Amino acid sequence: MKNKLITRVSNIVAIFAFLALLAGNANAFLNEQIVVSPYWQSDGTSYTFIAVSHTSLSGMASQIGMTINVIQNDKTAFGTAVDFTIQSGTTKKIFIARTNHASINPTNLASSIVIQGTTNYKHGHIRIDPKASNPNIGGKKCVNVLDAVGGCGYPDVTMLSFWGAVVVEQNSTGFAMEFIGDMHDSAVAPLVNSANGISVSGPGAP
Repeated sequence: MKNKLITRVSNIVAIFAFLALLAGNANAFLNEQIVVSPYWQSDGTSYTFIAVSHTSLSGMASQIGMTINVIQNDKTAFGTAVDFTIQSGTTKKIFIARTNHASINPTNLASSIVIQGTTNYKHGHIRIDPKASNPNIGGKKCVNVLDAVGGCGYPDVTMLSFWGAVVVEQNSTGFAMEFIGDMHDSAVAPLVNSANGISVSGPGAP
């Protein structure tokens, strides 16, 4: 019990240190363009689960591409970065787990994304970048359904909904993850369109 408490305290300290790092390196992260999670975990008895949903809100492109980097606390990658595109009205499942996991593997979860790494205890943070070089500039305004079919909106990952959990397999428990910069983030973006509440800038802003 004492060791578990020490581990939890260490993890909490690590999360606060990560948040402080973000605050101190404002130029290193464009918080209006990326989404980050300060903590993930994988070892012989746990894995991390993430779901990302495209909510089809006004102003969103019908397809939004992203790159997910799972970064260890020593700043090296856990597995390979994954690129994928999410369609309007869909949810994509992502698993971060050890290699040779009995059930969480690409064979069993063909429709999901599985990022695999060492079986040893690893943890760190997650960074989700847009595939578009300027995701919140120059998007065509969606006025009606026909516009949406023809292609409009912003390919902005910060308009997506992210949620997830670190799962402890032995007793089917765990704890929820925090995502900074997605549509549930409590921080108000620098430029907000008052008509629809989305973060936009540039000549194509609605």
